[in-house]
Amino acid sequence: MVSMKGKIIFKIFIFPAVLFTALFGFTWAKLGVMTREWALITALLFVLVVGSMIFFLARILEKHGYRKSDIKRIEEILEEHWDEPWYSGYLKHDVQECIAHHLIIWGLLSTSLLWFQDVFFAIMALVGLVFLMVIMYPVFVTMVVWILALPLYFLKSRRAEDAFEFIGKTSLVTTLAIPIIWAVSSYVSTKNYPEDVLRMFNAVVRNAEGFLLLSILNTLFGFSGVYLSRRVGRRVLAIVLLSLAAAMLFIVWSVVKI
Repeated sequence: MVSMKGKIIFKIFIFPAVLFTALFGFTWAKLGVMTREWALITALLFVLVVGSMIFFLARILEKHGYRKSDIKRIEEILEEHWDEPWYSGYLKHDVQECIAHHLIIWGLLSTSLLWFQDVFFAIMALVGLVFLMVIMYPVFVTMVVWILALPLYFLKSRRAEDAFEFIGKTSLVTTLAIPIIWAVSSYVSTKNYPEDVLRMFNAVVRNAEGFLLLSILNTLFGFSGVYLSRRVGRRVLAIVLLSLAAAMLFIVWSVVKI
């Protein structure tokens, strides 16, 4: 009979590793041209990812009141927290999220390496993908505005302020990041790199202006919901929020048309 610790090790560590390997393995098989050198580099990358994972898991334990050295008995600690809800901020969730993120990065980098057969171009392609995901984040926030924040506000839910705060803070970070990403992408797009690498950087350069404006509107929306609610009436605030939300849809439509 399998012990509780064995189940935890399987569910938290072994199963995700096998699952992500199988998922990315399907992609690798489709791409083909798997060489011995690629396999060795992929194995080395996995070792490096595991090292990084251990480092960040130790920091997560420290965040939850343990010592970094307690990483040696992480399965015991997880057993103590096994009945916690699976929400952000709880130990079990944070550990699983950390592991998943590392495995995704390993899989994407290995896939990129298989595609380009060059470590540098593989890393650059992954960087371009991350840049593109960051500048597209305002589109996700716009969905949160319409699907979550506005309904919660009009239903007078206490969760509305949490939604406004999340939108405002994350959008402010994106607003500050987009100009830097645009500058780096503009420089990379002038290089004589393979078209598959440059495609993502060129997409960033073409769309950065629209996404930056969208991110600014997201930021204004979030902080308006947090701070204007204490200074103006609900009717005035509702007009402001709806105006900003409508402007977001207009910008999304404009960017998609381009």
